[in-house]
Amino acid sequence: MASASTREAREKYELKQKAVKYYDQNGVPKKMEEILNSMFYDNPDDVYGHLANYFAEHAKTALISQISARHGFDSKGQTTVQTDMYCTVRNNKKLSAAVVSSSSNSSLPENTKPEDREEEDKAREAGVEAAIALLNGDINTRLQGVDPALQSDVDKILMKLYEELKAEEDERLAKEAAEQAALGGDGATPVKEEDASVSGKKGGKSSAKKGKSVAVVVVPDEPKEKLLPGAESICVASRAACTAASAVREEPLYQHIATLRFGEIPKDMRVPIPMVTIIQSGRSAPGKLNCVKEFMVVPKPGMPIADSLKYCQKIYSYVAKTLVTKSGMAAQYGNDIGALCPSYDKPEQGLDILQDAITSLELTPGEDFFIALNLAGKEIFDYEKGKYEVMGGQQKVPEDLVEFWVELLGRYPSVIAIIDPMRKQEKEHWMRLCDRVSDKCYVMGNHTYPRPGLLLEEELTEEFKTSGTVLKLDQINTITDILESAKKMEDAENQIVLTTCYGETTDTFLADMAVGMNARFLKIGAPVRGERIALFNRLIQIENQLKLEGRLAFHGENVFPHIVPPPLPEPEEGEEAQEEEKKEEKGKKK
Repeated sequence: MASASTREAREKYELKQKAVKYYDQNGVPKKMEEILNSMFYDNPDDVYGHLANYFAEHAKTALISQISARHGFDSKGQTTVQTDMYCTVRNNKKLSAAVVSSSSNSSLPENTKPEDREEEDKAREAGVEAAIALLNGDINTRLQGVDPALQSDVDKILMKLYEELKAEEDERLAKEAAEQAALGGDGATPVKEEDASVSGKKGGKSSAKKGKSVAVVVVPDEPKEKLLPGAESICVASRAACTAASAVREEPLYQHIATLRFGEIPKDMRVPIPMVTIIQSGRSAPGKLNCVKEFMVVPKPGMPIADSLKYCQKIYSYVAKTLVTKSGMAAQYGNDIGALCPSYDKPEQGLDILQDAITSLELTPGEDFFIALNLAGKEIFDYEKGKYEVMGGQQKVPEDLVEFWVELLGRYPSVIAIIDPMRKQEKEHWMRLCDRVSDKCYVMGNHTYPRPGLLLEEELTEEFKTSGTVLKLDQINTITDILESAKKMEDAENQIVLTTCYGETTDTFLADMAVGMNARFLKIGAPVRGERIALFNRLIQIENQLKLEGRLAFHGENVFPHIVPPPLPEPEEGEEAQEEEKKEEKGKKK
C-alpha cells in the first residue's frame, strides 16, 4: 500500500511539473496575470467576451486547411466553379470563403457562327471540369498550411503550379509533333477555312482593290496566349484566399484589399464611379451601327453612389420606354448583361437618346452625368481590307477613323471616355487620335493590353499611350497581378477601370476590390438583374459603412492628361519625293 501511494504521489508530482512547464512555455500564467489585472480597471460589460478577445490576439495564425470545389451556375445558366476555402481558426476548421467564378470568358466575338460557338461552349465545359479537378487536387495540396493573408505568397504558389503544368503540356505537344513528323507528317495542325473566316485574321497579308496599285499592309495581331484548360482555377483560388484572409481577420474585405494595395489601412477610402451600360450595339446587335459596342452613362465625381445608381436606373427606364414607344414591347428586352439592344444605324442615335434621358431628370449632360463609349475597335476590323467597318457598308482606313471620332466627339462634349477606339497595331493613328481628343476625353485601353500578369512584364513606351486601363479579374489573373498592374498604370497617368465578366454571379467581390484598390471606375453592366444589382447594393453598403466611420472620400474632378505623339522619324531618301507625288495626285483629283 505504501509503495503504491508513493508511486501515485510521484506520478502526480511529475504530471504537475509537466503542466507547469507546458504553461510556462506558452506564457499562460503571465498572460493570465496581465489580463486579470487590466480587466479589473477596464471593467468590461462582457467579461468573458473581453477575455476571449484578449486571448484571440495571441492565437496561432489561421492557416488554409482545405479547398473544396464543385459545379455551380452563373447568370446565363452555364456551369461554373463554386469553391469553398476552409481555415484552421483557433483549433477549429471553419469555412472562411465561398467563391463562385464568372465562367463565360469567351475568346470569340459576339457575332461568331453558331457552330463555332458550340465548340467554344464545349471547351468551356471542359475548362470547368479541369478547374474543379485542379482545385480539389494540386491546388488544395499546395495551399494547405499557408497563411491566406500572405496574398503574394499564395499567388506565387498558384502561378508556379500553372507554369509547371504548362511546361508539361508543352513537352507533351512537342513529343506528339515529333512522333507525327517521324511518321511522315509535318507536325502542324491543319487550319480549317471556316476558322479563318470567323476570326478574319489573315495578318501580314497585303490586299488591294482591283485596278489599283496601292496595297494595304495589315499589321497582324499579337499571337493570342493559349491557356490550359482549367486556368480559371488560379483566379478562383487567389480570390478565395483573399476573402478567407479578411474573414479570419474579421475585417471588411475592401479594407483587407486596401492593406494589400497600399501596405496600410488608408485614412480615407473612395467608392468607384460606376460606368453603367444602357445600350449595347455593335456587330451582334440589330441595325447597321458597328463602331459602338456599349453606350454607358457615368455620374459626376462626388455624387453619392446611392444617388448615382438611382439616376442610372431612371435613365435606363427612360430609354426603355422611348424604345417601346417607337418599336413595340420587344424593344425593352435586354441581352445577357441587361443592356437594351435597339436597331441603330449611326452612333448619334444612341448619344442623343442618352442625352435626352439625362435632361429628362433635370440634369445637365456633360456636367451632372457623362457618357462613355466602348468602341471595341478590334471587333470591327476587316483584316482582308485593312479597314474598320464603322457601319454596315461603310468602312474606314485608320486615318479616316481618326477624323471620324474627332468630329463626333467634337459634337458630343458629354462623352468623357472611349475604350479601344482601334487596334493597338495602329499605334501612329492611335496616338494621333489621342493628340486630338485626350485633353477632353479619356482614351482607354482594354484589349490593347495583355492580361495583367503579362502587362507587368511589358515595357510602356512613348509610341503607345492611354489615359485609362481596363482590368479584369478572371482566368489566370491573380489578386497580386491586378493590384500591381493598377499601380504600374497609375504611375503612367492612367485611370483604372475594374470591369465585370460576362456570365456573372451574385458574388460581390468586385465591389470590395474596386473600393480597396481605389479604382476610379467600375464598369458594371446594366442596372438590372440580380447579379449586377447585388454589386450595386454592396457599393451602397460600403459607402454607408465608410460614412458612419467618417472615412468616406470622393474621387476628384475628371482631369484629362494631354497625350502627345512621339516625334515622327526623319524620312529616308526617296520618301520625300514619293510624298510630293502623292500630294500632286490628290491635288489633280480635287
